[in-house]
Amino acid sequence: MSAWRSNAPQRLAYAVAAVSLVPLVVSLLVSLTPSSYLELPRGGLTLRWYEEFWSGPIWREALWHSLLVGALATVFSIACGLAAAVALTRGRRRWTAAWEWALLLPLVLPGVALAAGLLAVVRQTPLWGHPVSLALAHSVLAVPVAYVALRAGLERVDPNLELAARGLGANPWQAFRHATLPQLTPALLAAALFCLAISLNEVTLTLFLATRDTETLPRIIWPHLRFAVTPLAAAASGTLLLFTLPAALAAGWALRPRRHRPS
Repeated sequence: MSAWRSNAPQRLAYAVAAVSLVPLVVSLLVSLTPSSYLELPRGGLTLRWYEEFWSGPIWREALWHSLLVGALATVFSIACGLAAAVALTRGRRRWTAAWEWALLLPLVLPGVALAAGLLAVVRQTPLWGHPVSLALAHSVLAVPVAYVALRAGLERVDPNLELAARGLGANPWQAFRHATLPQLTPALLAAALFCLAISLNEVTLTLFLATRDTETLPRIIWPHLRFAVTPLAAAASGTLLLFTLPAALAAGWALRPRRHRPS
């Protein structure tokens, strides 16, 4: 009984994870249905909807836009998140808590309010209708996640290594590059994968800010679900899942606790 109680939190975590995966499994099954409606397959499976997805230029272009915007958003988010993590972790400034709170604020703001505000700003810039504008908008949500992952990674790195490198004649950038950055690689990988997954699946900001030339896959899926209601949307979701699920799993693997072997 005591052993069961000690494993209860772990069992609960596994149960919650299993329940969370049920909609994903159902969506994948629906994408394989031979029916022309959104329903579970009856009597067989087919790749018809995936073939229709890859043969449709609109869907392929939307997937390309999603990957392009996701890559740009990842680069922007990692650069900003790393700079913020270094400044707030190593700087020990007086207003660190306030700056950190402001940095994490986009995670709790209503998505519609954030999208409306960004729309008013982006429309006044030359970036309107360019993938960069959508990538910058996605990075607003991805930067806090990158910051949290990179801050956790920096806290595992001994700052005395940089001090030792400085004592040997390295400048601040060289000390960071050669002493800290190599040990930060798992956190950087995890942060990048999380940012990519966030961008690929972002819907609210995309509905407000995407134009005809920058429509991403979620932007195409949304009206298709409202008006067409065919398994083609499930196939598109399954294709998107092929990119996001491995990224999320790899990010979790990169952030897993390391066990040090006794010497």
